[in-house]
Amino acid sequence: MRYKVFVVDSSRRVICAAKLDCIDEQAARHRAGQMSGEHDVELWDGDRLVAIFQGATSNADRRGRPAPE
Repeated sequence: MRYKVFVVDSSRRVICAAKLDCIDEQAARHRAGQMSGEHDVELWDGDRLVAIFQGATSNADRRGRPAPE
């Protein structure tokens, strides 16, 4: 299955994007989670947001976005 990963800054602007080919969602979550560092990482399956992995500079009190999984 093909997933998309977006590394985003504190304003939710995309810093970089990548495509992930993974056998299932669990594998995609694992790989995307490994990509988190300074910035947040969003994992998408088409137009469905699968998970957000918070980075070190993530602002925990942001409003209006899904809770990280």
